[in-house]
Amino acid sequence: MALSGKMEDQVEVKSQVDEILHTFGGKKAHLVPNTCPDKGSHESIQEWTYVIERKVETIKEKFYIDQEKKEVHLTALEGSTVLKLCKSCKIIFQLFAREGANVVKIIVEYEKRNEDIPPPQKYMNFGESLIKQIN
Repeated sequence: MALSGKMEDQVEVKSQVDEILHTFGGKKAHLVPNTCPDKGSHESIQEWTYVIERKVETIKEKFYIDQEKKEVHLTALEGSTVLKLCKSCKIIFQLFAREGANVVKIIVEYEKRNEDIPPPQKYMNFGESLIKQIN
Protein backbone atom coordinates (compact mmCIF):
# COMPACT_ATOMS: atom_id res chain seq x y z
CA MET A 1 0.00 0.00 0.00
CA ALA A 2 1.38 3.42 -0.98
CA LEU A 3 2.00 6.05 1.68
CA SER A 4 1.69 8.96 -0.77
CA GLY A 5 -1.62 9.77 -2.33
CA LYS A 6 -3.83 12.28 -4.01
CA MET A 7 -7.58 12.81 -3.83
CA GLU A 8 -9.56 15.01 -6.20
CA ASP A 9 -13.12 16.27 -6.36
CA GLN A 10 -15.04 19.11 -7.99
CA VAL A 11 -17.66 21.49 -6.67
CA GLU A 12 -19.84 23.55 -8.99
CA VAL A 13 -20.19 27.13 -7.76
CA LYS A 14 -22.38 30.10 -8.64
CA SER A 15 -19.77 32.68 -7.66
CA GLN A 16 -17.34 34.07 -10.23
CA VAL A 17 -13.79 32.67 -10.12
CA ASP A 18 -12.22 36.05 -9.27
CA GLU A 19 -14.79 36.56 -6.50
CA ILE A 20 -13.68 33.32 -4.83
CA LEU A 21 -10.00 34.27 -5.15
CA HIS A 22 -10.76 37.65 -3.55
CA THR A 23 -12.60 35.88 -0.74
CA PHE A 24 -9.47 33.87 0.08
CA GLY A 25 -6.92 36.62 -0.03
CA GLY A 26 -8.00 39.81 -1.65
CA LYS A 27 -10.67 42.43 -1.34
CA LYS A 28 -13.13 40.09 0.41
CA ALA A 29 -10.73 38.14 2.67
CA HIS A 30 -12.64 39.43 5.71
CA LEU A 31 -15.52 37.15 4.73
CA VAL A 32 -13.46 34.08 5.72
CA PRO A 33 -12.30 34.82 9.29
CA ASN A 34 -8.57 34.35 9.89
CA THR A 35 -8.00 32.98 6.43
CA CYS A 36 -5.32 35.46 5.40
CA PRO A 37 -3.77 37.69 8.05
CA ASP A 38 -1.83 39.67 5.44
CA LYS A 39 -4.92 40.79 3.53
CA GLY A 40 -4.14 41.26 -0.12
CA SER A 41 -0.89 39.28 0.12
CA HIS A 42 -0.39 36.39 -2.26
CA GLU A 43 1.66 34.38 0.26
CA SER A 44 1.66 34.20 4.04
CA ILE A 45 2.00 31.90 7.03
CA GLN A 46 -1.14 31.62 9.12
CA GLU A 47 -2.55 29.67 12.03
CA TRP A 48 -6.16 28.90 12.61
CA THR A 49 -8.44 26.63 14.61
CA TYR A 50 -11.41 24.80 13.14
CA VAL A 51 -13.83 21.99 13.97
CA ILE A 52 -13.75 18.90 11.81
CA GLU A 53 -15.77 15.76 12.59
CA ARG A 54 -16.73 17.36 15.94
CA LYS A 55 -13.10 17.72 17.01
CA VAL A 56 -11.14 20.95 17.38
CA GLU A 57 -7.99 20.99 15.26
CA THR A 58 -5.34 23.58 14.56
CA ILE A 59 -3.27 24.22 11.51
CA LYS A 60 -0.26 26.30 10.75
CA GLU A 61 0.00 26.62 7.03
CA LYS A 62 1.69 28.30 4.15
CA PHE A 63 -1.02 30.08 2.20
CA TYR A 64 -0.34 30.97 -1.43
CA ILE A 65 -2.53 32.39 -4.19
CA ASP A 66 -1.48 31.99 -7.81
CA GLN A 67 -3.60 34.65 -9.56
CA GLU A 68 -2.41 33.61 -13.02
CA LYS A 69 -3.36 29.94 -12.61
CA LYS A 70 -6.42 30.78 -10.46
CA GLU A 71 -5.23 28.50 -7.64
CA VAL A 72 -5.09 28.65 -3.85
CA HIS A 73 -2.48 26.46 -2.11
CA LEU A 74 -2.62 25.54 1.59
CA THR A 75 0.42 23.57 2.82
CA ALA A 76 0.43 22.25 6.40
CA LEU A 77 3.45 23.24 8.49
CA GLU A 78 4.81 22.02 11.85
CA GLY A 79 2.38 22.07 14.76
CA SER A 80 -0.64 21.18 12.61
CA THR A 81 -3.04 18.46 13.76
CA VAL A 82 -3.01 16.88 10.29
CA LEU A 83 0.73 16.28 10.57
CA LYS A 84 0.13 13.84 13.42
CA LEU A 85 -1.35 11.54 10.76
CA CYS A 86 0.57 12.62 7.68
CA LYS A 87 4.17 13.57 7.02
CA SER A 88 2.85 16.16 4.58
CA CYS A 89 -0.50 17.50 3.46
CA LYS A 90 -1.37 20.10 0.86
CA ILE A 91 -4.79 21.28 -0.32
CA ILE A 92 -5.09 22.99 -3.68
CA PHE A 93 -8.19 24.79 -4.92
CA GLN A 94 -8.16 25.21 -8.73
CA LEU A 95 -10.82 27.55 -10.06
CA PHE A 96 -12.26 27.22 -13.56
CA ALA A 97 -14.73 29.42 -15.40
CA ARG A 98 -16.84 27.20 -17.60
CA GLU A 99 -19.72 27.92 -19.87
CA GLY A 100 -22.88 27.79 -17.78
CA ALA A 101 -21.14 27.06 -14.48
CA ASN A 102 -17.94 27.69 -12.55
CA VAL A 103 -16.04 24.84 -10.94
CA VAL A 104 -13.61 24.53 -8.05
CA LYS A 105 -11.40 21.46 -8.26
CA ILE A 106 -10.15 20.42 -4.82
CA ILE A 107 -6.94 18.39 -4.63
CA VAL A 108 -5.54 16.91 -1.42
CA GLU A 109 -1.96 15.66 -1.73
CA TYR A 110 -0.55 13.78 1.25
CA GLU A 111 2.03 11.36 2.57
CA LYS A 112 0.80 9.16 5.43
CA ARG A 113 3.07 8.33 8.37
CA ASN A 114 2.36 4.59 8.01
CA GLU A 115 0.18 2.13 6.08
CA ASP A 116 -2.33 1.72 8.92
CA ILE A 117 -3.53 5.32 8.59
CA PRO A 118 -6.47 5.81 6.20
CA PRO A 119 -6.36 8.52 3.52
CA PRO A 120 -7.24 11.92 5.03
CA GLN A 121 -10.76 12.05 3.53
CA LYS A 122 -11.96 14.40 6.27
CA TYR A 123 -9.72 17.15 4.84
CA MET A 124 -11.26 16.69 1.39
CA ASN A 125 -14.69 16.94 3.00
CA PHE A 126 -13.57 20.07 4.86
CA GLY A 127 -12.35 21.67 1.61
CA GLU A 128 -15.66 20.92 -0.09
CA SER A 129 -17.57 22.38 2.85
CA LEU A 130 -15.41 25.52 2.86
CA ILE A 131 -16.05 26.17 -0.85
CA LYS A 132 -19.79 25.65 -0.41
CA GLN A 133 -19.82 28.14 2.48
CA ILE A 134 -17.91 30.73 0.45
CA ASN A 135 -20.25 30.23 -2.48
